[in-house]
Amino acid sequence: MTTIDGNWLFIGTDRRLAECSRIMKEHGFDVHHYDRNDYSEQLADILDECSPTHIVFPILQMEGTIPVDKITKSAILYPGVAASDWLAPFTAAGITIRPYLKEVEFVWENAVLTAEGFLLEYYSSAQRRISGEHFHIAGFGKVGKMTAAVLSSLGASVTILARSQDQLGEAAAIGYKTMQLPTGIVDLKGILVNTIPAKWLQVGTDSTLRIYDLASAPGCLRENAPDEYYTIHLGLPGKHFPADAAKALSEALLRMNSR
Repeated sequence: MTTIDGNWLFIGTDRRLAECSRIMKEHGFDVHHYDRNDYSEQLADILDECSPTHIVFPILQMEGTIPVDKITKSAILYPGVAASDWLAPFTAAGITIRPYLKEVEFVWENAVLTAEGFLLEYYSSAQRRISGEHFHIAGFGKVGKMTAAVLSSLGASVTILARSQDQLGEAAAIGYKTMQLPTGIVDLKGILVNTIPAKWLQVGTDSTLRIYDLASAPGCLRENAPDEYYTIHLGLPGKHFPADAAKALSEALLRMNSR
């Protein structure tokens, strides 16, 4: 196991962050966990008292921000989803930033857990079997690929919707049905699993298409779209598999520091 000097602060209410802090303690690191998603006087006190050299932020961008003068200049920050303007003060101060959602192995492991988490969401809401069902999957990135693989392994028929000809070609080569991502009103029947983090989907007012959205904000529905058959499912790894997701995150953090 790689030895990393310094102490760690995990910020966030996501169960995988709490579990990850426990795992890191078991490895012998000096670890603190702040169980909130916002900046507060409590967090300010922790920063003053502990002077953490490694700060792991919530999966989604925290509310507010940490004043740069509260962070040790030699510290390393590990953000999840974070806007460039939120990161800008830290970058300008010369603080090292290592986004864990760009660590390739972790992203793939997270995609697998997301796909398996979707199965639990589907079984719970639909109360139907997967074998013999037809699923449309929008997007063929990591989450789209893993979701398609899991569904097809259980006997589902899968159609991939994408804009990229490379993605459509890859999906067809694997054996999935494919179609170009629609630009207008989508007239599909059955089930759509969205993995594209953009407002691309517009359905008719009488549509009964069942939509499961696995992508991060802003969701896939365009403005004023009916949402009777729409549900958004974020953070599935942390929701259903916190121990596995935390193990994947802790290993990613150690890999990021061993390179």
